[in-house]
Amino acid sequence: MALNEWSILLIYVGAVTLLRSLIAYYVRRKLDANNNGTIDPGEVEFLNNTQHMTVVLEQPGFYDLSIQSHIRTFVEAMLHAFCYGSLVVFSMNFCMIKLDKRYAYLLAIFMIEMACVFMCHFSTNGIHVVTSHTLHLLYYGFGFSPLAFLWIKPENKYLIPITAIATLLINRACREVMLPKYPTAEKLTRKFQLDHSTGRWKLASVPSTRFGANTVPDLPSRNLTGESEPFPGERRSENMLYWATAFPTYEILNTHISSSFSIGILVAVVTSNIIGAFGLAGAEVVSNKSLAISVFVSAIVTMISQSIFYCPAENKMHKLVLAKFWPKTVAVLLTTLGAAAVVIQLDSSADAAIVYWVGVGALIPAIFITFVQSFMARPHPRNDEAAAEETTTPPPTTTPSIDVAEE
Repeated sequence: MALNEWSILLIYVGAVTLLRSLIAYYVRRKLDANNNGTIDPGEVEFLNNTQHMTVVLEQPGFYDLSIQSHIRTFVEAMLHAFCYGSLVVFSMNFCMIKLDKRYAYLLAIFMIEMACVFMCHFSTNGIHVVTSHTLHLLYYGFGFSPLAFLWIKPENKYLIPITAIATLLINRACREVMLPKYPTAEKLTRKFQLDHSTGRWKLASVPSTRFGANTVPDLPSRNLTGESEPFPGERRSENMLYWATAFPTYEILNTHISSSFSIGILVAVVTSNIIGAFGLAGAEVVSNKSLAISVFVSAIVTMISQSIFYCPAENKMHKLVLAKFWPKTVAVLLTTLGAAAVVIQLDSSADAAIVYWVGVGALIPAIFITFVQSFMARPHPRNDEAAAEETTTPPPTTTPSIDVAEE
């Protein structure tokens, strides 16, 4: 007797819960080294790997530490997860065409979660590390949202969001077990703030382990110069545009690449549906015309968004950080790939040959670029003697800064 969709779903949920629980307990035993029921800052690998690194604020190299604003980190991290989910769904639409629809969607959901785990471990490990357990629900939730493009759906289509939500809740519960009493972002990486009086980004806080325990107050509103008064502009500290966090440059570049791909997808979806609604391409959502128009519009949108979406000071800082990696060219290229890849996904029955092969052709380099960048996102091993020497170096007497004042 064949199992129905609900039975298969319950088996999936039970198996995922058991697997994730076993992994959570295993990882906790490794991470909680002193077995005190708390993940201490010193037990976080990202902090240990980066606390001795100098933050390079102008034209950093691929493996240097640089900064990205809180608002851009939030937006691009969500689009980054959306990109990985889209790559999985688009690929599996072609791979699963002959699979039983009772469990094909479960395989897609499981693969999306594995892709999210992959991106957290490789391409955006620092962003993953400073993201709270609750915010991870939203982070991974964006990764599951491309399931809307899935071709092979169960008879009861509502099982897709139910399964996705159940998977997110299981992940959230297991993170609590795996990483109990996880430290806040201020304890794991350096924070910078824009000084509006000078137009410079100044170091505002560092983890207490940066130069030894308790040498720096663990408060994001204090700087390292010993001044009793906050530097100008601190009163606007609640604005995410004017705060930045230190991440490896490859993470900032990776989110720039993947978020551009996601922007192309979103713009193309809107554009193609408008074209179909107004009959501009013969009332067809998927057509050669919709492909051409969507790619063109997405390129225009990303060029505009690169210039005006964030404030001028933040935009200038971001351009300086990615100056060695052609940020505008990369953004336009990945946006057009995203637009081309998604158009065919809007209608599995479309028979427009050009659209089909352009979509497949755009998907292949997008997967290659995104995942190769992820594999490259591993810091070079440091010399232990050099690291030890830096550990004994006292805190700087001046605050590093970057001038982003408009010319």
